[in-house]
Amino acid sequence: MTRELGREDVFISVCFADFPADNGYLSELAKLSRRLTAQYRYYEILIVVVADAPLDYQSLINQTNNVRLLTTRSGTPLYRRRLAAASEAIGDIVVLASIDEQPALDLIEMIELTSQKNSIVIGRRSKSSVMNPALRALGRAAGFRVDMCYMLTASYPRALLSKLLVHPDRQVALRFPPADRGIPVVWLSDRESRSRTRSVREFGRRLSVVQKLLVSSAPRVLTLVSLLSLAVTCASVAFAIYAVIVWSTLVSIQPGWFTTTLAISLTTAFLGKAIFGLTVGLQKIIEALSNDVVDDIIEERSTINMFDQAMKDLNVEITAVNATVANQR
Repeated sequence: MTRELGREDVFISVCFADFPADNGYLSELAKLSRRLTAQYRYYEILIVVVADAPLDYQSLINQTNNVRLLTTRSGTPLYRRRLAAASEAIGDIVVLASIDEQPALDLIEMIELTSQKNSIVIGRRSKSSVMNPALRALGRAAGFRVDMCYMLTASYPRALLSKLLVHPDRQVALRFPPADRGIPVVWLSDRESRSRTRSVREFGRRLSVVQKLLVSSAPRVLTLVSLLSLAVTCASVAFAIYAVIVWSTLVSIQPGWFTTTLAISLTTAFLGKAIFGLTVGLQKIIEALSNDVVDDIIEERSTINMFDQAMKDLNVEITAVNATVANQR
């Protein structure tokens, strides 16, 4: 009796960047491997570990099929490990999973939903945070769809993953999708309703995400600062002109008022102009260093099927079959 093979039209890559140093999750990983074997013919499980992790690699390899181990430098942050895993994965559908979120999500369901929708599928918790409104505003300023309900586990089609890997802020883009209509996202609710205690390490990761979002919002902040400095410069020049008019029209003014006012206004004008020049220059540098990916078209519709017409007119195999039938007649 032969075993029925799974889907053969897709290659799956499941990546874990937060695999613990102990062997406590080997049974869960082996269970996931058996499920992938039953569902798909071609898949890989990619695990990223740090160099000094006391992990039994042989037991991991013996209990798990199609496993790949990537070793990074000691102290490599989680989001850099996720980026390394996404860069090394070769699947048509790539899942960046968290080992702690396995009980709450069904990876097979996420993969199938990604294949059907051709969209990014991200796990979503039902519990929210009191800091969520502020983080959402910060995310909009940085150009990302930020919500602390979004889980670390996400499934990506190869085409959309390639877009995220060339994003200027790739680490953040793999955590929170960019606010771009060309990158569709579907959210999958978790299966756990109970609240989960957060560790100190997870709190540190959230602070790291906030810091990255602040850095990513630099272009908009610089735009606001440049406009504000330009307004300050104009106001300072206007105040200097006002001081000259008062000095030239009034008979008596307070001693020292004109010189003090002129010095303050001209100094403020110089500082405003200098800050304006610096912010504009920094914006130009950021624009020059950012990847200018020409991807403005997000959808195409047409009533003409040129490829089908060309296949019927130019297909050599069909032409050869027709010629053979004609010769036989």
